[in-house]
Amino acid sequence: MEARKPISSDRSISSHKADDKEYLVSVKNHPMLYLMVRPNGTKSWVYRYLSPTHSKNKRISLGVYPNVSFSRACEIWRDYEELLSRSIDPKNHREEFKNSLISKNKNFFNHFAWEYFEGLEQTQKGNTLIRKKGRLELICSYIGNEPISDIGSPRMLEVLLDIQANSLNKAGKPTDKAERCAGIASDVFVYAGARGFCSSNPAALIKSQLAKSSYGHRPAITKPKDLAKLLRAIETLECDLNIINSLRLLAMLFVRNGDLRRMRWDELNLEAGRWQLKPLKGQGKVNMVKDMVVPLPNQAVAILREQQKINGHTEYVFFSETAKKHHIISDATANSQLHNLGYQNIHCAHGFRATAKTILQERLKYSLVLVEMALGHTTKDPNGTAYGRFEYIDDRADMMQKWADYLDALREGKEIAEFRADAQTKADPTTQLKALIDQLGKNEVLEMLKN
Repeated sequence: MEARKPISSDRSISSHKADDKEYLVSVKNHPMLYLMVRPNGTKSWVYRYLSPTHSKNKRISLGVYPNVSFSRACEIWRDYEELLSRSIDPKNHREEFKNSLISKNKNFFNHFAWEYFEGLEQTQKGNTLIRKKGRLELICSYIGNEPISDIGSPRMLEVLLDIQANSLNKAGKPTDKAERCAGIASDVFVYAGARGFCSSNPAALIKSQLAKSSYGHRPAITKPKDLAKLLRAIETLECDLNIINSLRLLAMLFVRNGDLRRMRWDELNLEAGRWQLKPLKGQGKVNMVKDMVVPLPNQAVAILREQQKINGHTEYVFFSETAKKHHIISDATANSQLHNLGYQNIHCAHGFRATAKTILQERLKYSLVLVEMALGHTTKDPNGTAYGRFEYIDDRADMMQKWADYLDALREGKEIAEFRADAQTKADPTTQLKALIDQLGKNEVLEMLKN
């Protein structure tokens, strides 16, 4: 068989074609370096040597040509020759370096961040996971490839201040993004620390150094006259009844939009006028109830019976065939309709909660405890006793009915004094008179009686 001409350049490689069997071609002036040509045409670099530690013939692949060029193969050959001159086995050296790199990567912030996140996926879901994943990705873009034990407070301060500077609201003031990133970074350091990979939590020390966040309140109407106008506007919408009914119930029940959209028929007892649910915000939140009972006023029951005719055959009250996710009306639907009515930056779907809280306390004089329970917040009495999901259910049912009646009165154009007078007609005259005096003042009541 004719001897193969040694390789001296990239150009000379092209002259070596595939054969029935694989063969080796030596490289000029580079002893022990070869190009292996396989029958399928693949060409790769091979280094053959005598191990200085075991006196055995070994070979090691340097990569496939042309991914590894002729000049690069020669560079690697020189590195391996230098190792052999120091009685170091090149293959053993490469394995040790690879293991060292893997071990080092396991100590990176990235490794612990996503290992921690995997645990969150078992306990949390939905939008919460999406938000936390976004924060972790942002933090990892700064320190993901740094050993977690090497990250100190100065480095975390630098990172979080940069996030803060790039997370401003329309008024140019910082949002709580940096603070929330600090929170989840702190969780990662605690996770790694518990496993012995770091001894401090630099993120926990930085929180006090960040500027106070300023998101501002979500837009919400809090004046009865403005609310009356909005309620009447909702009735003018020319869209799916599914959507109109969802807005009616948001105003009436003032629950979170996400909870209302996910309302299921098996959570409802329309005969008893009760809705029992597990609020999304309550799963993992300290100040939010995990289980909640919402008393349903008569008007809400009527709306839900109307929904039964539309979606009673499905799992969800607000089922939508066109929705891609979960087959329920989307998160943006309510706000989109409010925008169409001209309420952008004036009132949003979440704003119905602030509306109810403000008017129930300021105008209808309901206690903070009842209102907070209706909002799904955990509440305590002055002695520290926590109120459960069934506490004050009769009082809350009465409040929800009065609220629904109040919305009807506003929609019909009645003033607040008229509504209060109407609400008292079921009481005896003495009780009615006392209630009016308490609400409006003695002189105003006397004036009303004169007229």
